[in-house]
Amino acid sequence: MPLFILLSLMLVACGKTFTTQTKEKVELTCHVTDKTEKVCEIGSGKSGQAVVNAEGYRGVVTIPSSANDYYIDAIGERAFSGFSGMTSVVIPPSITSIGDRAFMECDGLTSVVVPSRVKTFGEGVFASCKQLRTVRFRCPLELVSDHMFDGCENLQALVLPKEVKRVGDYAFKGCRSLKELTLPSGVTTIGIEAFMGCQSLERMTIPEGVTAIGDGAFDNCSNLVAIHIPASVKHIGAAVFKNCPRLASITVAPGNKVYDSRNDCNAIVELATGTILVGCAKTRIPATVTTIGDGAFAYTEGLTSLNLPKGMTGIGDLAFAYCPNLRSVSLPSSLTNIGEAPFFGCNELSSISINSENPVFDSHNKCDAIIETYTNTLLYGCRNTTIPSVVTKIGRRAFAGCQGLTSIRLHEGVKVVGEQAFANCPNLKSVSLPSSLSSIGDKAFSDCRALATLEVRMRRPLVIGASTFRNCGTARLLVPKGKKGDYLSANVWKDFATIEEQ
Repeated sequence: MPLFILLSLMLVACGKTFTTQTKEKVELTCHVTDKTEKVCEIGSGKSGQAVVNAEGYRGVVTIPSSANDYYIDAIGERAFSGFSGMTSVVIPPSITSIGDRAFMECDGLTSVVVPSRVKTFGEGVFASCKQLRTVRFRCPLELVSDHMFDGCENLQALVLPKEVKRVGDYAFKGCRSLKELTLPSGVTTIGIEAFMGCQSLERMTIPEGVTAIGDGAFDNCSNLVAIHIPASVKHIGAAVFKNCPRLASITVAPGNKVYDSRNDCNAIVELATGTILVGCAKTRIPATVTTIGDGAFAYTEGLTSLNLPKGMTGIGDLAFAYCPNLRSVSLPSSLTNIGEAPFFGCNELSSISINSENPVFDSHNKCDAIIETYTNTLLYGCRNTTIPSVVTKIGRRAFAGCQGLTSIRLHEGVKVVGEQAFANCPNLKSVSLPSSLSSIGDKAFSDCRALATLEVRMRRPLVIGASTFRNCGTARLLVPKGKKGDYLSANVWKDFATIEEQ
């Protein structure tokens, strides 16, 4: 190949850049994408900003449709990213594509009109445009791209084109002012965390035709009061309605082959397993349900008491976590499986009981705790728990986050304190550990910031991790008489500011 032809091809492939001006005298960089067809895009072609020499500018930016005899058909990746002085942008009808994060973090941008020829949007086009209030689409948009409006805190209302078929992952995450949004009838998929943190959203109509709702799609929609699952839905991800404390109405359309809300129970039940996936304060648990799924009732404000019916066999991880008004729990004889920390963060919980005929768990002598009978492990306790003498192990996260716990004295016979067993107990002031103790798990007492006194009755310092007593303030360590030297030379223990013998 002749050298001059090779050089010409290289110039075409590499392109060139030049500057042009908007009618407001804002200088823009353009990048040639096709020298033969005389086509260019706004931007440097190197994922950089298009705006140059605009320091201090504030106002409208009108993108030209042509410059230097080149036709402008695209807005490149990150072209206007971070240009906080732009309050509005006029996009010309020549534009057919808008690249990844093209307007990301344009903090002053309040309104946008998207012209009719735009066919493709990159990820995060308007992400973190905190002042963006209105967007008008004139194009037949099919995909609301991943992160498109992520972090647009002031976006209040939006009309999506009827052609939209998919709402991408994190598309509206953090749009906390979004009050209403109608999904077009052609939508088939709602992505992962698509509406997470839309705290003003009260109702969302999921149209017939949607087949999949991604993990955490409506997580932390704190004002959502009602949901309806159409018959077309085949997949509901994990934690879809997590932290929706005001949720009061849950229905599933008749004819759905995967889920139902049998007998108008106000819950989403998985047909194949009889598991409640999503519940609320007004849920009436049917006798045909066997399991409460992971996080099914988490963050439910209106739940004050829980009396699970006979026939229930399992409770999932964090099933009733962070229910701020839950005070009493009664569990049936049929229950054989309890997940991790099912009542974590239930700060008002003061009564826990298990039917005396349960062969797997018990509440020994009305101790207000869940104990695994075979292993004598205290799995979960509350502020009123009295630890029975039969207990030999405090389970993982058994008392974690218990705000009402102020002191704890473990009796002789307890051998193990599990990981995070007493972590983040903000009012725990005194702890006494027995000489029988042989193991303390990682982070067992971490973030107990009020801890003032830690008494250890073990004559030999146990080997513990660096995070076992992390962020425990200035607690005094009291050790057996004659053993101060041993603790002063033991890893982690020696880090206590005050070590005294008793």
